[in-house]
Amino acid sequence: MKTLDLYKWMIGSMSDFTRQFQDNEALFAQARRFWNTLEGCVFWLDIILIILTMLLVAYYYVDFNNRSGRHYTIKWWAFWLSISSIGIGILTFIAIYVYAKPTLNGAMSLEIEIALANAIFSAVIYFIFSFVWCNCLPTNAYRFLKIG
Repeated sequence: MKTLDLYKWMIGSMSDFTRQFQDNEALFAQARRFWNTLEGCVFWLDIILIILTMLLVAYYYVDFNNRSGRHYTIKWWAFWLSISSIGIGILTFIAIYVYAKPTLNGAMSLEIEIALANAIFSAVIYFIFSFVWCNCLPTNAYRFLKIG
């Protein structure tokens, strides 16, 4: 399975992207090269996405909640979820833009859609890691995700 297959729900397939260039062989080949470049980049971005999200969850549950003040509320958890999601989305867009310059029609919107999908993935991963942390690891944070 290719990495960009995880994003089909947001960006479609390679044939969807290259369809607009079918009449021009040079642009069609360039569009396929662009897609393949994104394919190579997105795998590493997904690894970085998971690691950065894990680090942000760990920061929230360990360091941030041990500071003075009432940080162990749902409001602060949602704040760090938002920071994670927005930050990952912005970092994804910057990395993809630098790695694969959008010179084709529709390439920039494809990069934006991948960044938005990564922001959503980051929120889901943040929730999953928070659930695991609340149920398995020690913390003084409010355990609203605790089962039982």
